[in-house]
Amino acid sequence: MSEGVVDRQALFALYKLSLHEHIDQTFGWDENFQQERFNMSYRDPDFISVTLGSVTAGYLALKDEIEEVHLSLLLLQPEYRSRGIGRQVMQTLLSRASESGRALTLSCFLCNQGAMRFYQNLGFCVATKDEHFVTYRSPVS
Repeated sequence: MSEGVVDRQALFALYKLSLHEHIDQTFGWDENFQQERFNMSYRDPDFISVTLGSVTAGYLALKDEIEEVHLSLLLLQPEYRSRGIGRQVMQTLLSRASESGRALTLSCFLCNQGAMRFYQNLGFCVATKDEHFVTYRSPVS
């Protein structure tokens, strides 16, 4: 994982590719609104690229809080999904959060059953739930 210059247009395209179905199902997709929300919510320094050798397989966005580290996004290119890369990224993040004595948190669309299974299999517990989202928290060791 490395920090660096981000191509916001490519990032938004991956965001749309990854989350369009869930956003559309939950709220309806409005391209302009989503582009604006993306630009307001995620700053360049928040992004860390997930690289395999010289290839960028995806990106994640972290918000460093005092008592927790919040994973805002984890986006992998389709050809790198279901290959254990997301699990490796998450295990690295869990390890780093644990070393700092903080929990790792993240939110997920309730309609994204695959992601919910993924996080639960990694040991995340439900912290809160509302009509659209579930927030997970890692156990602090």
